[in-house]
Amino acid sequence: MRRETESPLPHQAAETEHALGFVIADVSDKGVPAAMFMALSRSLVRASALDGSSPAPSLVRANRWITRDSESGMFVTIFYGILHPETGTLRFCCAGHNPPLLFRARNRTAIELKSAGIALGVLEEVTLSEDEVVIEPDDILFCYTDGVTEALNPAGEAFGIERLVALIDEQRTATAAEISAALTSTLQNFCDGPIFDDVTLVVIKRVAQGESMA
Repeated sequence: MRRETESPLPHQAAETEHALGFVIADVSDKGVPAAMFMALSRSLVRASALDGSSPAPSLVRANRWITRDSESGMFVTIFYGILHPETGTLRFCCAGHNPPLLFRARNRTAIELKSAGIALGVLEEVTLSEDEVVIEPDDILFCYTDGVTEALNPAGEAFGIERLVALIDEQRTATAAEISAALTSTLQNFCDGPIFDDVTLVVIKRVAQGESMA
């Protein structure tokens, strides 16, 4: 089991004015040590983003601090995005995390948002890359931790990516909140009992009217 967190991040530089920074992360191990490591990582990632740096440089800086300040041997996978709601432009860095799914409304297909890089806390000096994509009207951005795709049913089958994509397609006309609720309900029915790993979601849907996000 792993401890996960999600958190909006402040951005003060002109380049990221009117933008929303967000993170979804997953720490190795479990229990109180993992919770403490997540708290440390969260604080250092927030601090590294305060100057408005883009995702990759922010996470490279945070990784250096995390590696120096922690002696636990744990690591944290992170997806960090900076979203401009008016245009739908998303700049992102995926540091060893499960690649979020961007479900395209125009052709009902899902693409994985990947970028080169490893989890934070493994090596003090790392190279992380970032990429950019535009979330178009009615598109859905689905960020998740591996507790979703690795959830097991009584027969030992994992929920997997295919079921996840099918659920997003089925819920493509729903709001972000409704999609999140549908996934939670579907997972509980699939597992036919408790979900043994933590599940964390960040769901963003662009609304066609007014060029805004939901």
